[in-house]
Amino acid sequence: MVYKYIDIVGTSNTTITDAVNNAFHEASRTVKNIKWGEMGRVTFRVEEGKMIEYQAEVRIGFEVQRDG
Repeated sequence: MVYKYIDIVGTSNTTITDAVNNAFHEASRTVKNIKWGEMGRVTFRVEEGKMIEYQAEVRIGFEVQRDG
């Protein structure tokens, strides 16, 4: 088997978990055969002294399948 990965950043204005889930769900719309995920750096955006957005870097691994 051969695997490939993509890096994607998910965002959420509620939780880090939602940011990760948003990244996974968006990737799964176009990427098939997803086999694993890895959370990387987590950041947040601040306005007027309040955290307003979480950002999670996510690495999505998927199996490469060949036709034929």
